[in-house]
Amino acid sequence: MKVCKNFKLGVLIVFACILFAGSTIAAIYEGGAIGTTEKNQNRVSEENASTSKMYTIQISRSAFNPEIIEINQYDTVVWRNLNRPKRTFVLESKDKLWEDYNLAYGRSFAYAFNEIGTFDFSIKGEKGMEGTIIVREQKEVTTGEAPVPEEEPQPQIQQEEAEKEGNEKITPTPSAEVKIPENSVLILGSAFSPETVELKRGEAIIWKNLNRPKRSFLLVSEEELFGDMVLGYGKSFTYTFDKAGTYNFRLDNVSDTQLVVTVN
Repeated sequence: MKVCKNFKLGVLIVFACILFAGSTIAAIYEGGAIGTTEKNQNRVSEENASTSKMYTIQISRSAFNPEIIEINQYDTVVWRNLNRPKRTFVLESKDKLWEDYNLAYGRSFAYAFNEIGTFDFSIKGEKGMEGTIIVREQKEVTTGEAPVPEEEPQPQIQQEEAEKEGNEKITPTPSAEVKIPENSVLILGSAFSPETVELKRGEAIIWKNLNRPKRSFLLVSEEELFGDMVLGYGKSFTYTFDKAGTYNFRLDNVSDTQLVVTVN
């Protein structure tokens, strides 16, 4: 009888050890899906956490998609490596927000932006693989800035590609477009975007230099509403239109650049 009890006790101990080991392995596996960093990551209040959103930047065809994105303070950006052919990239922060992170194929890296500002990131050693995150105070960014929630269903890649990879199914993230905020003009590709704007008296325009490659521009008002304004990369300039009329702007020494502003 004593031998039988000892045998049953031993079986229970072994079974408990198996369960514990299994749960530990599962936790480690799940934890490896998305990498994060604690450097410069302050604890976000419950109020901020409830209003924060998640945006996704996909790495595909050896490029970021999108390259430029505007978010709210306390929002989180997730970089996801879905590049073909499969390879590992080293994601780096030009502002040293996080340590260089090895992003293998199919893996993701998340970072919560708790401070406002303009932050650049890139793939280490890869020319042209650069991007920018513009972080604004929560009240400054409205909904419709193209958030890409992680939980939304994603479209599958083409069937032919799946068959080539041994029927492996990949769910790439849809492209997130950078929507230009109302009454804003971006400098992209050494040109204005948009090239025409209609305003009411008392409204303002914000010029933002997000040109790639990075460079400074001289913003010129043909009607001399203001003196020539130097706009460095990532910098902005605001002007309020108090009088009705049509106004023209250009970038000095850049041919065929024109912005027409109509004020009613």
